[in-house]
Amino acid sequence: MPGTRTLLVIGIHREELAFGRDVVQGLEVEDLDVLEIPEGLSGRRPLPDETFRYGALHRALYLQLLPYVGGTHRLLIDLHSGLDQQGPSADLLCADTALRARLRRALDAEGCKERPDASVRIVPLGQAGVVQARTVIPEAIWNNPAFAYLGMELYLPVTVEGRASGAILARRLVRLVTGCMQERGDEP
Repeated sequence: MPGTRTLLVIGIHREELAFGRDVVQGLEVEDLDVLEIPEGLSGRRPLPDETFRYGALHRALYLQLLPYVGGTHRLLIDLHSGLDQQGPSADLLCADTALRARLRRALDAEGCKERPDASVRIVPLGQAGVVQARTVIPEAIWNNPAFAYLGMELYLPVTVEGRASGAILARRLVRLVTGCMQERGDEP
């Protein structure tokens, strides 16, 4: 893959921008660039008569990321947040088989020593016949031969402490993922 840097995108959904800013604050990762979307889309599910327009805007916003990733970045991390009173927890969504395998090894090696109460799942994107996630994100983003895509969905309790714990978990995962990208080779 060309490029050596990682691009962390925050604010695709405007309700998630503040959490993304919390994550970025105090995040020190070498070769990491942050792209803040100041006026993202609403994360609210569209009504049936709004679905087509919302889908078109969503796809267009994601396709605008392609020039930012360019030949400079080999990984795009797309940060999102949701609610879960049992959180914090995270889903890491990725089509890249080798990256998923490196993530699994890194999580297993870490043994959840920093956050024993945090649950992290790795979910394949776009593989028929296995448990997988479906997305409205264009395939040119999540399955691009020029860079790897990792959707990072953090699930947070609705408390100040829960949000702070979620930000800590997100920082840990960003560091873990960028470390996995430092590993060489395409074999899992």
